[in-house]
Amino acid sequence: MAFRKLILLFIAVILALASCASDESSTTYVSLGDSLAVGVGASDPGELGYTPLFRESLAEETGDDVRLVRLGLSGETSGSFIGAYPDGDSQLVRAEEAVGENPGTVATLSLGGNDLVGAGDTDAEREAAIVRYGQNLDYILGVLENASEPPPRVTVLALYNPAPGSFTDEWTGRLNAEIRAVADRHDTVSVADGDRAFEGNEEEYARHSEYPWDIHPTDAGYRALAEAFEEARFARGESGAAR
Repeated sequence: MAFRKLILLFIAVILALASCASDESSTTYVSLGDSLAVGVGASDPGELGYTPLFRESLAEETGDDVRLVRLGLSGETSGSFIGAYPDGDSQLVRAEEAVGENPGTVATLSLGGNDLVGAGDTDAEREAAIVRYGQNLDYILGVLENASEPPPRVTVLALYNPAPGSFTDEWTGRLNAEIRAVADRHDTVSVADGDRAFEGNEEEYARHSEYPWDIHPTDAGYRALAEAFEEARFARGESGAAR
């Protein structure tokens, strides 16, 4: 009887250790941002947006059943990302909490398109919007960096140009220059080159060519964005962000 109890105790210890090892190796992915993080425009946002596709690639890379925390919100700007809502906390507050509960988490951020779309029609208004965006992005990344130890590994999306040959050429380019400049000031932040992934493929990757009122990606476009996030992750060294 004593021997049987000893065996049962041994099995319990092994199972507990296995459980702890599993917990320690688990990966959490926090998806942040606007309608691109949500997957708007995909035929099945829950499966074919960049968020689920990138989660799938993380699972393959790590061998873990990656835990996904989706916080993206359609229509989000850098200002609303920071500010409080009447019915609850801002996305930044919720993101800080998620990162704090999962030190060293993987996070993606798509933000800025709505800042530019809502900026106004004059060059001065667009320029001011980009300045405000850069300040907000710097603040957001700083909050996330300080939310856990080790800090999260955040990848910010450089935005694609849905309508090349128009005024968006200049202003999307300026926004992305600001994204890269701000990201470069944060050691654990990298940039996914969504803009470069779409170059020459806009008709296939962006819905705008078929639906002029819609600037969201197609399924193929979301796949390209997921691959841009994957490439940024692989380019990142263990000690910091890709440069």
